[in-house]
Amino acid sequence: MGISNRADKTGAANRRPSDGGLAGRPGGRGEGLRGLVFLCASGGVGLTTLVALVAKSLAGRSHVCALADLDLTGGGMDVLLGIEGVPGLRLEQIRAPLGRMDSRALMEELPVWDGIPVLSNDPWNGPAPGWWDMDAALKAMSGFAELLLVDAGRGTGLRTLRSIAGLPRVLLVDMTVLGLARARSLLAGSKPPGGVSRETADAHEGSDAHWAGQVDMGRGRRAPGSTGRDVAGGVPAGSESGGANPIDVDPLVVIGVRPHVGRSSDLVGQDEAADFLGLPLICVLKSEASLAGSVQSGLGLRKIPRSYQKALKPLIDVIEDSLPFRSGGIGG
Repeated sequence: MGISNRADKTGAANRRPSDGGLAGRPGGRGEGLRGLVFLCASGGVGLTTLVALVAKSLAGRSHVCALADLDLTGGGMDVLLGIEGVPGLRLEQIRAPLGRMDSRALMEELPVWDGIPVLSNDPWNGPAPGWWDMDAALKAMSGFAELLLVDAGRGTGLRTLRSIAGLPRVLLVDMTVLGLARARSLLAGSKPPGGVSRETADAHEGSDAHWAGQVDMGRGRRAPGSTGRDVAGGVPAGSESGGANPIDVDPLVVIGVRPHVGRSSDLVGQDEAADFLGLPLICVLKSEASLAGSVQSGLGLRKIPRSYQKALKPLIDVIEDSLPFRSGGIGG
């Protein structure tokens, strides 16, 4: 398997800005988008895999989904899914100078994984587009999908995106002491944005260490209202200041994941984690060797492990119950 080095191109979706496919869209939260934003304060614990498995599960229930990779500092959703060699537009190739894209044309130019259109971010092939380009692409994708699932990584660089402002969040939490400290920091909006000074970053590291000590001793709970969320997330280069915060609403659900660790005693229990975060965890996923091996070998996600099907069912049920797929937008 190799990571392709595609030359930049402009497709039909970029050449024909239009409102086609978006007319009559409800004006709910997130500028009418029907979507979910997935976040995780820790890298490498399976956020992209979770997003893909949720999409696959919803597709199995006859829902039309689309995947958007907005992990601007990581990316590589197409590689994880095993479709990096499939031609089609990637995020860094999106251009929408008028702030609009043709929904149908974009759908035809995106690579597809198991019937699900994917807008992947391959940052090694070029810088991320402007926030107006990303907003236009997300709105266009919402024109052909019942539900848009957004992998937002840590939320870095997404503060100015109007399209996802106010959309429900799914937070994946690494069930270790450090993972919970980082998750609480993300919830509180205190993760340093891109470009901060080393002193500021060090101060946040000290804060994380303090919270880690609280978790380790079974103490601490996020006080209601003390979120400080106005400073979270970075700002794309060249974009306007201000805008929506990646964590501007409480998550729809919180999910824990147990990574491979040397000792099970190094992991934090579900009840203790919920108490520390001030939010309940709907489920806790365990590492699956077969799934990890398939992804790491470049074969992609072939199927949902049986244990994950059972574990993810509460999440899929909550999504179906919370999001009116065909009768209006989210919150509308």
